Amino acid sequence: MVVPRLLAEVVEGLAARAEVEAVEIIPGPEGWTVWVFGTPVPLGVRKDLLTPRATVLELDAPHRPGIDAGELNDGTKVSLEYLSLDGVVDGLAAVVDRAQITLGVTTRRWHQFNAGEVKVDRTGRLTAARARFAVPYPEALKRAVVQAAWPRLTTGWDSLRSQAASALTRGDWVTVQHRTAAFLTATFELVWAANGQTHPGDLGLVAQSQTLPALPSDWAGLLGAVDRAVGMARPTLPDTLDRLAEALRVVLVRQGLLDAPPPRAPKASPPAAPAAPLAPTPSGPLTVYTDGGCIGNPGKGAWAYLVDDGTLRVEDTGGEPLTTNNKMELQGVIEALRAIHGRADWQGRPIRIHTDSQYVRNGITTWIKTWAANGWKTAAKEPVKNQDLWVQLQKWDALLKPEWKWVKGHAGNPNNERCDQLVRRTMDQM
Repeated sequence: MVVPRLLAEVVEGLAARAEVEAVEIIPGPEGWTVWVFGTPVPLGVRKDLLTPRATVLELDAPHRPGIDAGELNDGTKVSLEYLSLDGVVDGLAAVVDRAQITLGVTTRRWHQFNAGEVKVDRTGRLTAARARFAVPYPEALKRAVVQAAWPRLTTGWDSLRSQAASALTRGDWVTVQHRTAAFLTATFELVWAANGQTHPGDLGLVAQSQTLPALPSDWAGLLGAVDRAVGMARPTLPDTLDRLAEALRVVLVRQGLLDAPPPRAPKASPPAAPAAPLAPTPSGPLTVYTDGGCIGNPGKGAWAYLVDDGTLRVEDTGGEPLTTNNKMELQGVIEALRAIHGRADWQGRPIRIHTDSQYVRNGITTWIKTWAANGWKTAAKEPVKNQDLWVQLQKWDALLKPEWKWVKGHAGNPNNERCDQLVRRTMDQM
């Protein structure tokens, strides 16, 4: 581990103090955390050590007692925590040995403790403690996390999901955001527990979670759907949270951390009525229209889709604050196919997608084959733009095998005009 020079000087200065027993340095996505173990270092000493080396400095702030934080003169962001080694060891023992849960932060300190590097250890106690807690994630702890977190995601009247839905109904947008954030906090804690790995903290969770071997199906897509729904306080939020919870349930059952739900008992068939026969279940093609747009390109943008199954029309829309027109055209199609795949009553139906984007239609029917064969490079040997979205669309195309049709935009087609209207309305609301 290469430590920036000014930070190394700070550590050397602390190591010279009699109050300091040990020092551990932990790298992070937004800077360095330094754990200073021992008896409290006087505030004046810390000030004299840090002030000449820092452009921004906050010593022992009221909202963060026992922590000095700031930015050193070379741009290094640093947070120094002054801790009791016995206290940290007792806290870790409560988690690792006794499976005590603090929902959302249960294993974060354990993760940091194992991820850091010892720079000072006068007595050897820090090294011994690290060896003690360098153990696999206990099975009892996994089950304790599931027992504490899983009920918060379900549809019970006091669950976070139900609280978010109630807040949405009464227009309490602050509570909608707060309860959804708590729902995601519990979700991420469960995902890391299911994988038997300690939780890395708040920063970059989506990207870090992508490396885990056991993830819910369409993990990134579901998280994106929650983000869009909560960001616009859309009525689809409760259903979106349910979809995320159900995908997570599958993982937890597979890992043996939840019991599989009992099979549903078949419903008794009601006596046949001699009246008019039941209408046949629609089985024809699903008619899909999609659109995407952007103001500024790049700028704020939105996507929309419309699915008509012959008896029911389903619409959805979403947006991003900084994007491009082509990204939104692709996102609209991806969201439509994801919605179709998620409905049991649409399974196996032929799909006809209408888009006014030649970029989308030609890309998925022709260009993508050459791109993939050439390692996602264009004929000019340049990286294909929007590769992440094209890869998603390629997956859905292979799975659902839709028929791709181009329709001229702004030419009076009512379904195309409706999608355009949804896109413009979403951008206006952003």
